[in-house]
Amino acid sequence: MPGWLETSGVVGEWVELGKGDLAAIPADKFGAAATTLIGVFDLISGMGMAKGDMDKNANTVKAAAEANSGKTLQELVDAECAGKTPKEIKKIAGDGKTTTCALLWLVRALYFILKLLEPLVSQPDLKLGECVGKGYEVSLKPHHGMMIKGTFSVALKAAPKRETFIAQLAESQEEAFKQINEVTPVVSKMLESLNSKLIATDADSLTAYK
Repeated sequence: MPGWLETSGVVGEWVELGKGDLAAIPADKFGAAATTLIGVFDLISGMGMAKGDMDKNANTVKAAAEANSGKTLQELVDAECAGKTPKEIKKIAGDGKTTTCALLWLVRALYFILKLLEPLVSQPDLKLGECVGKGYEVSLKPHHGMMIKGTFSVALKAAPKRETFIAQLAESQEEAFKQINEVTPVVSKMLESLNSKLIATDADSLTAYK
C-alpha cells in the first residue's frame, strides 16, 4: 500500500517548485507545498498543536498570494518591509497577521521538518522522538518560551516508534529514504534562500535560523 510520501505528492511538488528561480519563489506554490510537507506531522502523535500553528502561517502566506496574484515571497516581504526602520520591521515581525511574520515562522517550521528527516536517514540508531528533538532544537526551540518548550517536551515522548513512522511514509524503508533524499536537498536550498532574504532585510528581527 502506498505511503504518505507517495499519496501526498510532496516530493513531486517540491521538486517542481525547486526548478524555478530561488530568488523569485512564487508565493502561491510555496504556500501550497509548505502545507503538503507540514502534513507529515499527521503521522507523529502529539504534534497536533504545532501542526495547527504551522498551517496557520502557511494559510496566511497563501492568502497573501491570492490577494497579490503572481507575486513572489521576496516581493511580498519587500512590500511590507522596504524603507522601514528596524523598529518598524520588529513590529512587522511580531505581528502574526503580516506575511513577513508568517513566512518567518513558516521557514522555521519547514527547517524543523528538514532537520528531523535528515537524521532519520543518516542516523539509523536514533529513535523518532530523538530525530524530532534534534529538529526542534535548531529551529523553533530558540524562539519559544518555557511553556511551549514544555509542551514540545511532552510531545516528543508521545512520538511513535521509528519503524511505525517509516512504515507510514512508504512501502519500505529503502523507498522512504530514497524519496526523503530526493526532497530534502530541494527544501534545504529554498529555505537557505528565504532565510538569506529575511536576514538581508533585518538580521535582528528576521533571522529564521542560524
